[in-house]
Amino acid sequence: MKQNDTITIGIFGNTGKEDVKKLLTEIVDFLVRKKTGFLVDESLVKISNSNLRRHSAGRNKILSEADYILSLGGDGTFLNTARIVGNRNIPILGVNLGRLGFFSEVSPDEVKEYIPKLLQKKFRITEQVIIKSVYKNKVFYGLNDIVIDKSDSIRMIETETYYNNEKVVKCISDGIIVSTPAGSTGYSLSCNGPVVNPESNVFVITPISPHTFNVRPIIIPDSGEIKILVPQKTKTRITADGQKSSIINAPCEIILTKADYTIKVIKKIHSTYFNTLKKKLYWNVDKRYS
Repeated sequence: MKQNDTITIGIFGNTGKEDVKKLLTEIVDFLVRKKTGFLVDESLVKISNSNLRRHSAGRNKILSEADYILSLGGDGTFLNTARIVGNRNIPILGVNLGRLGFFSEVSPDEVKEYIPKLLQKKFRITEQVIIKSVYKNKVFYGLNDIVIDKSDSIRMIETETYYNNEKVVKCISDGIIVSTPAGSTGYSLSCNGPVVNPESNVFVITPISPHTFNVRPIIIPDSGEIKILVPQKTKTRITADGQKSSIINAPCEIILTKADYTIKVIKKIHSTYFNTLKKKLYWNVDKRYS
């Protein structure tokens, strides 16, 4: 982030969504009228009109100059944007063009109304913890989760999970999800994991289709070290946020810890986590009383 008083907005987005081109044009026109500096990721410029070429920039330039980042797309786009931003400490505003948009705070219809609030710093920031996995020289970072599973085999995988070198569970399953509080409403939730408030300093360990009745998701402090062993010879996959993955050869040992940085997410001043649950997941909505 640059160190002066002018504001520059960096824009990333999902080039595969048809609506992104139209929304990008509207946002750019608005920023030009407001005389606000901005840089557009070069991959987005390629699918847009030629007038944006002078605002085109590579990721490194955007990350070195932007004060705020706009992420145009759904939750997958936001996760990818967060991976690009990494430890740069730049707040991200998600503009939802997807189905759920749990991370994305504003809709396309709201974005032009919200940008002035962004420039006036009328927002709040939540800091989302990142989980880090290490296997030899392979390092992955996840805003939502890290998944260790059976790759493309139809067979189940045996895993042993430790917390601070104490065995937590040994099970045969389709794999293990280790999620952050933010990721508790993602893949972990679909595997019967708990919903965890993002202000909680914890991780959730959730088995995927365990072949037993006595293994269930467990919540642990995020201050310790998680170790997952795959003791048998097999192909094993590590996946971060459902986007970046690597196939490794077991037997293997994977270490997971809290990363040394967070992702800053821009939120409306009066939005709350429980309101988001109600809006996005219909939490506590009972049709009998509506």
